[in-house]
Amino acid sequence: MEPLQTEDAVKTGWVTGWMVLRVKQDLPGDFVSIHEHAAEAQAEAQQRGPGHQVFHGRYHAAGGEFFVD
Repeated sequence: MEPLQTEDAVKTGWVTGWMVLRVKQDLPGDFVSIHEHAAEAQAEAQQRGPGHQVFHGRYHAAGGEFFVD
Protein backbone atom coordinates (compact mmCIF):
# COMPACT_ATOMS: atom_id res chain seq x y z
CA MET A 1 0.00 0.00 0.00
CA GLU A 2 1.35 3.39 -0.95
CA PRO A 3 1.86 5.82 1.99
CA LEU A 4 -0.65 8.64 2.40
CA GLN A 5 0.27 12.29 2.59
CA THR A 6 -2.47 12.98 5.12
CA GLU A 7 -0.60 12.42 8.37
CA ASP A 8 -2.58 13.53 11.39
CA ALA A 9 -1.11 16.78 12.75
CA VAL A 10 -2.25 15.98 16.29
CA LYS A 11 -1.25 12.32 16.64
CA THR A 12 2.18 11.23 15.43
CA GLY A 13 2.20 8.10 13.29
CA TRP A 14 -1.51 8.26 12.46
CA VAL A 15 -2.92 8.91 9.00
CA THR A 16 -6.38 10.25 8.21
CA GLY A 17 -8.26 9.02 5.18
CA TRP A 18 -10.94 6.80 3.70
CA MET A 19 -10.78 3.26 5.06
CA VAL A 20 -12.11 0.06 3.56
CA LEU A 21 -13.38 -2.23 6.30
CA ARG A 22 -14.73 -5.75 6.11
CA VAL A 23 -17.86 -5.24 8.14
CA LYS A 24 -19.06 -7.87 10.57
CA GLN A 25 -22.24 -7.89 12.61
CA ASP A 26 -20.70 -5.33 14.98
CA LEU A 27 -18.73 -2.31 13.84
CA PRO A 28 -16.03 -1.41 13.29
CA GLY A 29 -15.08 -4.67 11.55
CA ASP A 30 -11.66 -5.61 10.12
CA PHE A 31 -9.30 -3.05 8.60
CA VAL A 32 -8.50 -3.69 4.92
CA SER A 33 -6.87 -0.50 3.58
CA ILE A 34 -6.77 3.29 3.78
CA HIS A 35 -6.90 5.77 0.91
CA GLU A 36 -6.46 9.50 0.47
CA HIS A 37 -9.57 9.80 -1.73
CA ALA A 38 -13.06 8.42 -1.14
CA ALA A 39 -13.40 7.32 -4.79
CA GLU A 40 -10.32 5.08 -4.48
CA ALA A 41 -11.68 3.48 -1.32
CA GLN A 42 -15.11 2.96 -2.89
CA ALA A 43 -13.55 1.29 -5.94
CA GLU A 44 -11.60 -1.12 -3.73
CA ALA A 45 -14.64 -1.91 -1.59
CA GLN A 46 -16.66 -2.73 -4.71
CA GLN A 47 -13.83 -4.87 -6.08
CA ARG A 48 -13.60 -6.85 -2.82
CA GLY A 49 -17.33 -7.48 -2.82
CA PRO A 50 -20.13 -7.84 -0.27
CA GLY A 51 -19.29 -7.00 3.31
CA HIS A 52 -16.77 -4.28 2.44
CA GLN A 53 -17.69 -0.68 3.23
CA VAL A 54 -16.01 2.72 3.24
CA PHE A 55 -15.61 4.89 6.34
CA HIS A 56 -13.62 8.02 7.09
CA GLY A 57 -11.20 7.71 9.99
CA ARG A 58 -7.65 7.40 11.31
CA TYR A 59 -5.21 4.49 11.09
CA HIS A 60 -1.94 3.77 12.92
CA ALA A 61 0.12 1.30 10.88
CA ALA A 62 2.64 0.48 13.60
CA GLY A 63 -0.06 -0.54 16.07
CA GLY A 64 -2.69 -1.72 13.61
CA GLU A 65 -5.27 0.45 15.35
CA PHE A 66 -7.97 2.42 13.60
CA PHE A 67 -10.83 4.72 14.54
CA VAL A 68 -13.91 5.55 12.50
CA ASP A 69 -14.97 9.21 12.56
